[in-house]
Amino acid sequence: MAHRGIIPLLTISLISIPCQAKSIKNTDVFTKSIRMPNVRPQKADALVCHGVKLDEREAYILKYEPHASKQVAHHMMVYGCGHPGSTENSWECGEMDDRSDDSVCQDGQREIVYAWAMDADSRALPEGVGFRVGGSTKIKYLVIQLHYKGAFEDSKFDDSGVTLTMTYTRQPLQAGFYVLGNYGYIPPMIQNFHMESVCQYTNYTIHPIGFRTHSHNLGVVTSAYRIRDGRWTEIGRMSPQLPQAFYDVYALGIDIRKGDLLAARCTMSSDRTFPTKIGATNKDEMCNFYILYSTDNTNTLDVQYCFRDAQTFHWADYLTSIPQNASSIDGLPVFTREDPYA
Repeated sequence: MAHRGIIPLLTISLISIPCQAKSIKNTDVFTKSIRMPNVRPQKADALVCHGVKLDEREAYILKYEPHASKQVAHHMMVYGCGHPGSTENSWECGEMDDRSDDSVCQDGQREIVYAWAMDADSRALPEGVGFRVGGSTKIKYLVIQLHYKGAFEDSKFDDSGVTLTMTYTRQPLQAGFYVLGNYGYIPPMIQNFHMESVCQYTNYTIHPIGFRTHSHNLGVVTSAYRIRDGRWTEIGRMSPQLPQAFYDVYALGIDIRKGDLLAARCTMSSDRTFPTKIGATNKDEMCNFYILYSTDNTNTLDVQYCFRDAQTFHWADYLTSIPQNASSIDGLPVFTREDPYA
């Protein structure tokens, strides 16, 4: 994996904005709304799920339109399941084990279908690209998961969710996700702590069409790169304190092939007097960089992951010519960062 002594070519990083909705020309498009059935979370950091069975026909998601607010929820995820974690209309799904009674999915690894946070806007996939569900895929149900900020009063209920624009018309390209991130912890009283990951890509060729960063209160900026023959190409860089939308990739037309390296870095700063572990609650942290891609591969796609231990894995141990702006906020929209636990 070492690439010492190779001079990299850095792509120019352009300001990335959320992709604007594109006109969808299919004549058989329809919408499917998945919304919480007026739930009332009982505690802060409650993770609540609601599942909907899909039609048996193969379908393609073309656009995601969220109905949620950062005042109510830290994040919203849409997962694909063979069977949901519960037959109840809604259930607490904070357990990460996908075979427990409190899980998102009952029968194995959940598949990411959509992710939202921080008042992110809607996202349309490029023309000819769709996220395949139902039919011969493993996704028979869609489950939305809301991570609520606080308990609701007795008279208050929530119906957050997402509306999907879909079609039964087969799309030339499938959409999928590759996620980079870390486990471990952020030490106390530290500025510009780097959580880094690198993996060699070993699968079918993909074309990144969007990226999304996700962290909680300590995240400052997250960036990711494709490294080919020692040359670093920036996929995207954004602060997770801004709307956690899927932004257009910086290097339009980029592809990722077997043998390329994918690298990501989350830059964290903490004024806390205690370590902050990677975990599910808002007091914990996360370091995730999502790559939304298209591919002409016709097989059923699985989410691909690259996760490393933040305490033992460091770019500098494997790579040289690390981009100097990998932790830079220059050129990003202005943002503020507040930590209620500092």
